[in-house]
Parts: sequence; C-alpha cells; structure tokens
Amino acid sequence: MEIIIGAPSKIGGTTIRSGCHRAGHVEARLLNSRPSRKRYGHLPNGGKDRRGEKNIPDPSSGRVLTLLVPEGYEIPADLDSGKYRLFLRFAPR
Repeated sequence: MEIIIGAPSKIGGTTIRSGCHRAGHVEARLLNSRPSRKRYGHLPNGGKDRRGEKNIPDPSSGRVLTLLVPEGYEIPADLDSGKYRLFLRFAPR
C-alpha cells in the first residue's frame, strides 16, 4: 500500500473532457461588449478600408462580444471556415 499526502499533480497535458457538457454546448465568459461598427463616414486622408469590399456591414442594432472559452478543445478547429452557426443562451449565475 502506498499513501501519499500532498503529492504534486502528474506532469503532462490534461486531455480529459468533462462529461457535464452536452454535445455542442460550450460555456464561455464574456470579456467585452461594444456596439457594432458604423459604416458611414469618410476615411482620413491617405487611409484605406482594411475590412475589404466583401465584408458585410454590421447591423446598426448589433453588438460585438468578446468571449473566453476555458475549454478550448471543445471549439471546432475549423470554426473560422463559416460552416457553423452560433447560438447564445444567457443564464444567471
């Protein structure tokens, strides 16, 4: 029998996924919220639009959210591809 009290945790990445999340549901923390960009107006002298022409303007009533997902391995690797739709559900703590 081996009894160890206060031993350090084993070295190595923890890839154990918690079983408390339902498939497709990820919990995140809100870091920042701001109004959407305004498309009207003129650029300063010599300035150019860095957003490109193919970008769709933000809706005037929209909000831009910055989220932190602690379990980053639950986010699909190809999230930037545009294959996914995201849904938000707000729940009190």
